[in-house]
Amino acid sequence: MKDSQQGNIENLINDPSFINWANKTQMADVEFWNQWILDNPHKKQLAYDAKDVILGIKFSKKNLSEQKISESWIQFEDKLNALTTVRKIPFYKKLKYQRIAAAALLLISFTLFYVIDNSTKVLHKTAYGEIIDIKLPDGTRVKLNSNSVLSYKNDAVREITLKGEAFFDVEKKPSTHAKFVVITNDLEVEVYGTSFNVNNRNTTTQVFLEEGNIALRLNNGVQKNMIPGNLVTYSYKNDKIVEKEKVLRPELQISWKNGSLVFERSTLESAMRKIEESYGMTTVFEDEESKNTLITGAVPIQNLEICIKTIEKSAQVTIVNKYNKLYIRKN
Repeated sequence: MKDSQQGNIENLINDPSFINWANKTQMADVEFWNQWILDNPHKKQLAYDAKDVILGIKFSKKNLSEQKISESWIQFEDKLNALTTVRKIPFYKKLKYQRIAAAALLLISFTLFYVIDNSTKVLHKTAYGEIIDIKLPDGTRVKLNSNSVLSYKNDAVREITLKGEAFFDVEKKPSTHAKFVVITNDLEVEVYGTSFNVNNRNTTTQVFLEEGNIALRLNNGVQKNMIPGNLVTYSYKNDKIVEKEKVLRPELQISWKNGSLVFERSTLESAMRKIEESYGMTTVFEDEESKNTLITGAVPIQNLEICIKTIEKSAQVTIVNKYNKLYIRKN
């Protein structure tokens, strides 16, 4: 139970006491976790994301026989029990063409931090499935998503270059009014103190503003001002701007910070694109039915095997991981 309180979604979904709270089966555990959430309001969303995983993701309704449901559930439990008793080698350490890279990752941390150019440039890099917290020299806090790179120069610590995805909680500098800039291939985000998410993947940059005010300087010369709740997507390659003035469920944009992805009536095809981004994999659907299944709920993303098992159980699909590709078919 103490480990669960550290805020790790995997610890929560494997904690018997927390599982009792999610299922409301032991009043002592229910009372304990209700109080824990009151004492740790910043971890409330994490707790409810973990609860969604335990209770199962809600997919579009499909009539299944009781026998089929029972058989599928027993198969899932047997596989999950095997996962908790046998430590399996992560998929990326099994691939022949990645053995050299995997060996290097075993010798060093998955989080790479090094200084180059005579100690003038600092770089942080995350591996597939890894999320890290960074505190910049100016006090700004950054949550760096998997498969992402953040860099800055020692003489310009408030000018950040980003490839991938990161959430920024920028430290205000009222005495100097020093601005903070995030640079991607498509645009620059200019702020003085605010919280926002930047996703620079698939040849586009998406910016979501949680609080404060920011100005976007697009590479086509256009400047756009944003207010909380705004979501702007821009690609310099296509020179196309897509803007949503008010996102109804902002938590969907930043749920990855808690180690899970939250979906709301998304197709399994679109949901798997997020998994591809996190793990650098390719998804292959073997039938149209599984591709168009609707998904609502939370999926843990910091452990690929748990992620796959959760989706398999809830979507009634089989996912086979083979040579860096996820093959999906209906059961």
